[in-house]
Amino acid sequence: MATVIRSMSDLTKILESRIQKALKMTQQEIFEVIQQHITDYYKEYTPHMYQRTWEFLNSLIKTHIVRTNGVMSCTVEIDRNYLTYRYDGGATGLEAATYANKHSHGGIYDDDFGQFWNDAMVELGLKPGIEYLMKNNLKKCGVPVK
Repeated sequence: MATVIRSMSDLTKILESRIQKALKMTQQEIFEVIQQHITDYYKEYTPHMYQRTWEFLNSLIKTHIVRTNGVMSCTVEIDRNYLTYRYDGGATGLEAATYANKHSHGGIYDDDFGQFWNDAMVELGLKPGIEYLMKNNLKKCGVPVK
């Protein structure tokens, strides 16, 4: 069934709805890639000196879509509650996430481990790759882009 557009307001609502859908699709793809790298981080090493809490494994979140100065955006990020979480050994979640992105497990074991965030960004193609994902999702949602 065809959509009837009677005003610029109607057109704006339709476009915004489709852009939001494309943003959500892109956000989900980014989330899945980063989450896989966090999962891989847990698989690459079995600690002997400390007990895993698994807090980091579930720390990745997707934010709501927000509009700021006419621009819609959303993020995939490490939960702020996790970043301030304090492990029994004294390290914060921020420190643990930082170690996990510097070839280290807990700041105790350094080796040729992955870098969860950097590796995920490279897999996504960095900024050009993420822009490409967004453009493709906009097209899938019926928004013509070049």
